[in-house]
Amino acid sequence: MKPLYILGSGTMAGALGCGLKDNYEVFIVGRNAKKLAEFKQKGFQTLLYDEFKAENKDIILAFKPYALDEVAQRLTGKARVIISVLANKDFKDLQAAFKAQNFVLAMPNTAAFYKASTTPFVCENENYKDEILAILQAFGKAFELENARLMSAAMAISGCAPAFLAVVAESIANGGVYEGLKRELSLSLTQSLFESFTKLLEHEHPAIIKEKICSPGGVTIKGVKILEDNAVRSAFYQAISTSATR
Repeated sequence: MKPLYILGSGTMAGALGCGLKDNYEVFIVGRNAKKLAEFKQKGFQTLLYDEFKAENKDIILAFKPYALDEVAQRLTGKARVIISVLANKDFKDLQAAFKAQNFVLAMPNTAAFYKASTTPFVCENENYKDEILAILQAFGKAFELENARLMSAAMAISGCAPAFLAVVAESIANGGVYEGLKRELSLSLTQSLFESFTKLLEHEHPAIIKEKICSPGGVTIKGVKILEDNAVRSAFYQAISTSATR
């Protein structure tokens, strides 16, 4: 299998590694030997930064954005491809820190662990684009953006909104408990609900789904009115907008 190097040893690095390991020989590169040992136990190849050279390699940057300059100082050589999943780091930041034949801005989410990430991306140029797309599609669906200016908005949906939906799911499950359901049953119903809704959303616009469920004077439209009264739509607009603000 083709080697692929993930720089970082946190949650996102682990999720990407798990999503990619069936298609690539994944190396986890980091500075903490203890964390690397944990990845090695999971079947990954590991390297310390001091052992790694970037020359002609395909690399994913998955460390904390604030560590960009520190990591750049440790690496030598010109990479083939550098895919960055670092929030709020643009092409200029990458070009100032590294050398590569092509840079890619991408924003997956931790569902990459299950090969179910939603990943917007944009390439600096056309070099190795088919290979880049294959990497991104190995851990989910990839969506190419027209330009890098759109990354912040796309990132808010793909990278941040899963946390927003987690708040929704938790609230729905807790609502069931409030009405007398056992916690495990309420959570199971909520999990199944999200699976059902995903299928509906694959075929219909959200507004149509809502209209079909809401019968005149029925229980659903009464619940929807409560959400509207509490400005749920506005809250989501603001949440996406705030997360998209650099």
